[in-house]
Amino acid sequence: MSEQPQEPGSEERALIEVLAEAATGMPWPEDRIEQWLLGWARRAVPGDVTIEAFPTPPPDVSMHFGEDRYLVARRGPDGPPFSRLDRRLLAALTTMATASRHAARRDARLRRQALTDDLTGLWTHGHFRTLLEETMATRTDENLAVLFLDVDGMKGLNETLGHLDADLVLKEIGVRLSSDVLPSGSFAARMGGDEFAAVARHLEDASHLDRLIADLHAAMREPLVIGEHVVQVEVSIGEALSLSPNDDTEALLRSAERQMRHRKRARTPEMLPPRWYDDRTVLRDMIDQGRVEVAYQPIVDLVAGEIRGYEALVRARQFGFGPVSPMMLIGAAAQLRMLDELTEVVLEHSLATMRSIVSRADQPLALGVNIEFEQLNEESRLLRSLPARMADTGVQLVLEVSERHVTRWSPSQRAIAAELAAGGVGLAVDDFGAGYSALGLLTSWDWEWVKIDRALIADTGGTAGRTVLGNITRMIGELEQTAVAEGIETSEEAARARDLGITLGQGTYFAPPAPAEAVLASFAALGLRMPIADD
Repeated sequence: MSEQPQEPGSEERALIEVLAEAATGMPWPEDRIEQWLLGWARRAVPGDVTIEAFPTPPPDVSMHFGEDRYLVARRGPDGPPFSRLDRRLLAALTTMATASRHAARRDARLRRQALTDDLTGLWTHGHFRTLLEETMATRTDENLAVLFLDVDGMKGLNETLGHLDADLVLKEIGVRLSSDVLPSGSFAARMGGDEFAAVARHLEDASHLDRLIADLHAAMREPLVIGEHVVQVEVSIGEALSLSPNDDTEALLRSAERQMRHRKRARTPEMLPPRWYDDRTVLRDMIDQGRVEVAYQPIVDLVAGEIRGYEALVRARQFGFGPVSPMMLIGAAAQLRMLDELTEVVLEHSLATMRSIVSRADQPLALGVNIEFEQLNEESRLLRSLPARMADTGVQLVLEVSERHVTRWSPSQRAIAAELAAGGVGLAVDDFGAGYSALGLLTSWDWEWVKIDRALIADTGGTAGRTVLGNITRMIGELEQTAVAEGIETSEEAARARDLGITLGQGTYFAPPAPAEAVLASFAALGLRMPIADD
């Protein structure tokens, strides 16, 4: 962008040239958008022109052109004010910058779509090979492995579930391969049909690879809800460990595939999943047969170092084909409209445990129980029974509703919430700060607790994180609500939360979730004392 000499009286011609140059270069290269915008803006408008994260007040001119990006033009105190033409020129240039940014992102999205599988979101077969070759060419002192995976019994799934629902199984496998089960820097692809491949990077040795394959098997056989079924699948996995950057990529991939085929043929008939179950039957059996359990995590006074209550967390034991994650259990209950029945089991278990602790502690304690926002309904017999059930127990029940799921309040929800409050049963916001709701959520109800998500608690190591958390804590206090710091994992996090004015905390630093027997044993040994961070 060389600056063109301007002849006397040619100001208008120079401005036209600036706009023509800028327009001719459209769309601007993504990595040079701000550089080019500044260059042309400084040629077009006399004064100090910069790019800022925030707009500045008049008489400065601020033009927004991206997330937290503003083109700001200033004149000195003795300089003339910006003219209408100046403003139009800056507006035109920032419009070009915005359009260039959008074009770059669109092109990147289209490029990614061309290189990823539509169903799973993983890389395509062709791009996987390209990435593998690039990785081999640039690696130095690094062990890696090529993995080849095939879903066992996919034909049976297609015949039983239908192709659309069976595709959801493949989609979930893609999600699990994209999770943190693979080491950092690894990548995966759908090779076609029910076959997948992955490159596992930064392996320590062959035993590390063996552990990784075991973890992959465990992740893949985790049950999932598909339509009206709970499904468990197994995969056959072949691997090829590469210890040298000179290894042939095609040979590695073929070796992993051969290993997978060999293991698949070696499987006995009784080892061949998938297995599927009607999820209503599974959930009903789990409830009826006592396979739904409760784990307890203490809620601790950060100042006094004493337990003020517990959160009851739903857990599920194995039922024929492995452990069931709480999220899957709750998701199945929501689909089947069995949330109240699941909550009833949690309440029954937790109230018995809490009564035992309260009777020996000789002081009241709080009990947090998670519910879904949709359960707040004045037609709920379960909720309407709670005030009477909690009377004279010494237990203050607090129903926790995740920020992720709170939507617009209905008259029915407000009615039951008011009835619960009148009966001494409180409501709490769970996961506040997880990024789903506006701050107006805090004023939508008189919350007993506002449980601040770990994402904010863990981000307090820097000045910005402490400022955000401090402001949120002050706002909660000014609303006369109680803040609870969730997910505290270290003494430093506990101390910082306390220093910022948060009085209650919860997390593995104090104690991980534990069954009733362990909680009662801990109480028998220590009472309600709990270690906290030193000043």
